[in-house]
Amino acid sequence: MAEGASYHVVEGVAGFLDPMMNANHWCQEYDARRRGGTMARQTFERGLDVKLFGALFVFVGLIDVLIIEFFPSYALKLFGATITGPLAYLVKLHSPAVHFLIGYGFLFLRPWAWGLAIAYGGFGLISELMNQLTLGIHPLRTGFMIATALFMGYLARRRTLFADRRPSTSGLASSSTGASS
Repeated sequence: MAEGASYHVVEGVAGFLDPMMNANHWCQEYDARRRGGTMARQTFERGLDVKLFGALFVFVGLIDVLIIEFFPSYALKLFGATITGPLAYLVKLHSPAVHFLIGYGFLFLRPWAWGLAIAYGGFGLISELMNQLTLGIHPLRTGFMIATALFMGYLARRRTLFADRRPSTSGLASSSTGASS
């Protein structure tokens, strides 16, 4: 087959599949516009970005458990100290436990998840800073610190998503219309 012919076959397949691949996108756009907003705005308001982070936290918790089980000799470094000995296993389990909790809280937009994620991010930043000062500067740890700080900034911006919804006051009677004696 000639070189130009293969290009036309690929172009023909892409032209055939293009309307089918874009149909879902156009239906979502139409639905979002009908409800009064763009698809990006609807995604942002529903917190789908945070729910995606929640799924990633659950996945990271699973990876943490696998690492702890398959590499039991790994010594965790917290606050500039290397944790070893019989209690090291229990200390290492804090990481997947907190990742699972944050993931669950993000998936279901629980109000406590925001505070837990900010606190755990602060815990991680302080611990890594002490590790850097004690054990030496490491580019991977520095990258972790930068990513954690950026994520905490993002969470600070999305704080209102985690606020408890207040009941509407439209159905309540006004306090100025009391019964007069």
